[in-house]
Amino acid sequence: MTDTQVRAGWYPDPLGMPQMRWWDGRAWTRHISTAREAPVVRPSAPVGFAEPDEPRPRGRHRADTAVDGVAPVGGAQFANGQSALPAGTGTLPELGWAGAALTLHSVQSTRVPMLIELGVANHPAIRIDARHQAYDWLLELERFPETPTAVVVAVELVAESTPAPFELPGKSLDELLWKVGRAAFPERLAPWLEEGQGYWLTRWPNWTTLHPDTDHIRQTAMLANALLTIEQLAALSGRGVESTRTLINALSLMGVLGVASPDTLVQRADPAPLGEGSLFQRLRRRFRMT
Repeated sequence: MTDTQVRAGWYPDPLGMPQMRWWDGRAWTRHISTAREAPVVRPSAPVGFAEPDEPRPRGRHRADTAVDGVAPVGGAQFANGQSALPAGTGTLPELGWAGAALTLHSVQSTRVPMLIELGVANHPAIRIDARHQAYDWLLELERFPETPTAVVVAVELVAESTPAPFELPGKSLDELLWKVGRAAFPERLAPWLEEGQGYWLTRWPNWTTLHPDTDHIRQTAMLANALLTIEQLAALSGRGVESTRTLINALSLMGVLGVASPDTLVQRADPAPLGEGSLFQRLRRRFRMT
């Protein structure tokens, strides 16, 4: 089975620079390794990184020298060689969608203008333009491989005015993130989330293109009406914790969830009841849910 573990450690920089950056298990930090030296760049837009959680460097290490913003460097091309390895390790790259999801989440969070290419073993490459929240793939998503042999991530930093690598509007990135988010961490919570957090829906996914099942719609409607932990959502909907966790992973990667830390959650035995006029109750009646 494909290894999807994304532990704290040194990973290829999600900004596409030829260096390793420390992932503390939750977020990217400011610590980079000079095992692959970064070129000199000028600060541009701000990019946020977390404080390190006791990193153990591989080779030489340089702290607090990571860029706070990155400008395009001399007509940068997609990373290649070691810098194009999927996130996981500098020598033995992880297989599957876990590393791709980690980088996609980082790119979406930093909002630095980027083009991404996912090299999927035995499949055409997937091209992503994060500026336009669009992607292009020669195949339809019905052909999406759940457990590919390898996924290689290449990142290019671009200017806002750089032309898209494919004809716009392209395909909605939500569709791809939905697939990747459900496939990346089938047996665990996504590493940027924490156990005990509460979630609520900040915007509705476009279900017409995602083709969810009724349970996905049902649980998402509940998140549109209440702040719920994974366990509460599973219990309220009558679904298993594992399948509910997978849904949360996907919705989180799509950027449609608000997150409340365990410390800020109001502890209660049962979520507050939803009113008869709530969106969930209307969907419940529409889909004849019991």
